[in-house]
Amino acid sequence: MQEDSIKIRGRIVAKGQPCYIVAEAGGNANSNVELAISLVEKAKWAGADAIKFQTYKANILATKKAPKYWVDTMDEWEKGVKPYGCQYDEFKQLDGLTIHDYKIIKKKCDELDITFFSTPFDFESVDLLSELEVSVYKIASADITYFDLLEYIGKKGKPIILSTGASTLNEVKEAVNVIKGTGNEQIILLQCTLHYPCKYDEVHINTMKTLVSEFPEHVIGLSDHSLGTLVPIVAAANGAQVIEKHFTIDKTLKQSTDHFISVDPEELKEMVENIKKIPDIMGRSIKQPDPSEELARLYARRSVTTTKKINKGELLTEENTMCRRSETGISPVHYRDILFKKAKVDIEEEYPLEWNMLE
Repeated sequence: MQEDSIKIRGRIVAKGQPCYIVAEAGGNANSNVELAISLVEKAKWAGADAIKFQTYKANILATKKAPKYWVDTMDEWEKGVKPYGCQYDEFKQLDGLTIHDYKIIKKKCDELDITFFSTPFDFESVDLLSELEVSVYKIASADITYFDLLEYIGKKGKPIILSTGASTLNEVKEAVNVIKGTGNEQIILLQCTLHYPCKYDEVHINTMKTLVSEFPEHVIGLSDHSLGTLVPIVAAANGAQVIEKHFTIDKTLKQSTDHFISVDPEELKEMVENIKKIPDIMGRSIKQPDPSEELARLYARRSVTTTKKINKGELLTEENTMCRRSETGISPVHYRDILFKKAKVDIEEEYPLEWNMLE
């Protein structure tokens, strides 16, 4: 494999390979294993390569007074309502999946041939996922400075997808070095804006390009928190090798506030299909006619034609010639060169000129 490549469950993720698409279920299972299974089935139907959950315990993740940094509804976001309430209250509703539930979820993923993994937010969750033999770990943007957790995950020896939201370039470098310090260099870096949902001018695809430049030995992609599917498609067209997109089976569901910012199955399917078309759309870098333009080169371009019958020995002038579309003939590039030359033969009206007709 090339240096900047990662293998996840047999799938090579690298430049020149199809974009690896992760359906980010996050907490959208609402602590319900049946809903989680539905998310898996729909993600597979939509064509995602993997589905990712989040694994944590509310009391380990946040204090009961830690304020939210996100709003709960689309209406609040559109009205510019400031975040309110505590993180713990929501996390407590979403941390109910057990190891038994996860085994059921992973079994379904294996049956459908879609990669299962999760974002662990504490050491116990890392161990839980290790017991499930996940093939890749995700580290959330918010934990990029939690070096102990980075080290603990790094020592598992599996590929790591690291989101970089709300981070400086130096913080990303420090986190990468911490993981590499464990001997694990299988790192995928995702440009991310840690704001839910984020506006187009908050996405910063060009920052993803900076990560490509600064970390040429690593796979680079995007974890997208914007609404809709435009941003992931733009990111993939600009070289993202991994796209992570929040995913739900129903945007109107409550409990997890990620539902309203997520794409639904139809949108995810459309996104996946459009991203798959990007390599064909991008095409080659050399400027030359496409084979499909062969007829256009023949029949859309002009050539020098007669406007009336020209007799042998008669001069060609602007009165008896014109540049028009024809099936063949002298290119209009040479129009000034043929003027006032003599016709070597009789030439019919509406006829394309050839050099062998002229003296």
